[in-house]
Amino acid sequence: MHYYQIHERLKQLFHQDSDVVKDDTLGVEIHKYPFFSKHAEGILIGSERLFCSAHQEELEESFVKYTEDTDTILDVPDYSVKENLNYTIAVVKPMDKPVCDDVIVMYHGLNEKKWDKYLPWAYALTKQTGKAVVLFPISFHMDRTPWQWSDRKLMFEIAQKRAADWKQNSDSSYVNAAISTRMEAHPQRMFWSGLQTYYDFIDWERALRAGVFDVLSPRAKIDLFGYSIGSFLSIILMMANPDGILTDARLVCFCGGMTIDRMFPVSKYIMDGRATIMMQKIFAQLLTTNFAAESRLNHYQDSVLHPGESWFKTMLRYNHFQAERESRLRELENQIMSINLKTDEVAPPVEALNMLKGPYRDIAIDVSIFDFPFKYTHMVPFPLTSKNAEEVDVQFNLIMDKMAQFYLKN
Repeated sequence: MHYYQIHERLKQLFHQDSDVVKDDTLGVEIHKYPFFSKHAEGILIGSERLFCSAHQEELEESFVKYTEDTDTILDVPDYSVKENLNYTIAVVKPMDKPVCDDVIVMYHGLNEKKWDKYLPWAYALTKQTGKAVVLFPISFHMDRTPWQWSDRKLMFEIAQKRAADWKQNSDSSYVNAAISTRMEAHPQRMFWSGLQTYYDFIDWERALRAGVFDVLSPRAKIDLFGYSIGSFLSIILMMANPDGILTDARLVCFCGGMTIDRMFPVSKYIMDGRATIMMQKIFAQLLTTNFAAESRLNHYQDSVLHPGESWFKTMLRYNHFQAERESRLRELENQIMSINLKTDEVAPPVEALNMLKGPYRDIAIDVSIFDFPFKYTHMVPFPLTSKNAEEVDVQFNLIMDKMAQFYLKN
């Protein structure tokens, strides 16, 4: 089967209304498990008790809303979004392995609503490595948002308003209207949703060790896969290594591997220009003032109080905390690999080289740059078309083979 055919077959399989689905032809099965984000109460804006459990400390939120948006669909306290608290974690695994001894946790890109794109990637990796692939949704993504935030009619009206209110705005669309509106209003959501996902990962690992997931061994070794902003989160997790979970882990970055200021997410599919400008502006201000105006954020970015969570600040701007970041990356140089695409305008490969290998290229992280003989984009690396089906198959297999070999290294 061609890539586009595998994609369609897996999409149909994934969206069946069942917690366990199997495909005898492809030799894979997908298991879905409910999960609850128990740390959200202490983190997300709108909670009655913002609380650091590590220090048993109540924290004050100095919430600043940077826009006057009054849309009631999107202008809601983050903690009130129940879909973000109760969600689904899916596991893709080979049919011939009742229980998998190793797992790859896969993190997706910014503003993703469906797992469809990632299913062939998970399929290829699970078949080639024998490891289960865990599809882990980032906070306020995938099924962790209300359906209204993806409704074409509702979001089209908001996109039109965003375009009309600021004539210089670019790339406003119904696809990115929700995330653009919310991120412009309060860019710090990038950190709080990331922190929620960070703690969700730790809780998921504890559930794994407790035997909650019947198709995964409680002793399973954990690796990571990060695409785009998922690479950003995964690198923070690797640098933090919470509870020693990732001491022996390997991470593959795909179309990522740079600090947030060296990514350019302005796209009809990701975020509009107005929101991106506000996000970069606020993060620059916070860094240059050492988070002085945000006491709660400052608490979590204190490397003494939170040596793991505070790695976030080192990934915001390339020239900030560069020495600390590069020192840690040197320690991880044999555990991280990045694959980037030459004409990627959202995640330029030169920025992956700059961050992962350092300005003098003295960090031995493998950064490979591919350029396909067909038209591709950051959002669609492998086009779903019959026109270039054979070429897409070849390039997809080359990249998945390289990833699989890295995961299988001793």
